[in-house]
Amino acid sequence: MAARRNSFVKKFILPLIVLCSCSHSALMTYDTYEHIQVGSSLENLMEKAGKPYATHLKKDGTVEYEYIERINQGNSRIAENHYFIIVQEGMVVGKYITRERPPPYDLIYQEEPNYPGYNP
Repeated sequence: MAARRNSFVKKFILPLIVLCSCSHSALMTYDTYEHIQVGSSLENLMEKAGKPYATHLKKDGTVEYEYIERINQGNSRIAENHYFIIVQEGMVVGKYITRERPPPYDLIYQEEPNYPGYNP
């Protein structure tokens, strides 16, 4: 019976644990962004930051890797930080940040006070 249980664990449980633990990519935060240095390799970027939200091929041949950090307070989104890492020939050659905020709530013209949605 013990051999059968060990076989089940080795065949089904362990691979399931490995798959679940590896399914999430790293989360980009300001601290992670600060640790990515110009001159780092693309492999180093992927190791630290994980898969990007989007990639943008530029006319000059560089590739912009976009990561998004959403900052929420309760049910409301306060801001989104967009981190851009510029890669050329497999090396990080630049980086910058933009921050987007939701529009302010206007009592007169908007029906839903909470962003992204209101459920009374």
